[in-house]
Amino acid sequence: MTDPRQSLITQLLDAEFTAFEAALQACPDPLFGRVPRVGHSVAWHALHVMDWTRATIQPGLTGPDPAHTFGYLGSEDADWGRAAYGPTLAHETDPPALIRAAVQDVFGAARRDLTDAPTERFGLDATFTMFHKRRHVTGSVTYHLRHTAYHRGQTALVLKELQ
Repeated sequence: MTDPRQSLITQLLDAEFTAFEAALQACPDPLFGRVPRVGHSVAWHALHVMDWTRATIQPGLTGPDPAHTFGYLGSEDADWGRAAYGPTLAHETDPPALIRAAVQDVFGAARRDLTDAPTERFGLDATFTMFHKRRHVTGSVTYHLRHTAYHRGQTALVLKELQ
């Protein structure tokens, strides 16, 4: 039987991922990579959420992959950010369809990890280490849920400015 926490977290993150993907689809291709007067492009927000999904969901549920590097964490000036910096699945200058597809693939993998993870990974004492810091799985995943919603709002503001 599925753990109620696992079921709720999976349902909520799936809903936020769906909403975020819809926000990316709502951005016309010519505006996707344009940088607003303040902040980042929709493409950057997409890649930022994609990289943080790769840094929080999979490591917490199935274990960190030491081969993963990240390009859009937003903390590349910090020591831990420089240590994790490297090739990622897409780049801000890539075509919007490629970026959307990369986000969709990462979200699909995260959805599978959420569903397939052992229920004990959703226990209150379940932790993992990422970026040399011990993190609670449920706290990390639920923070990422809020983080994704925040960046969905940011994409709406960018689009509003650029249209």
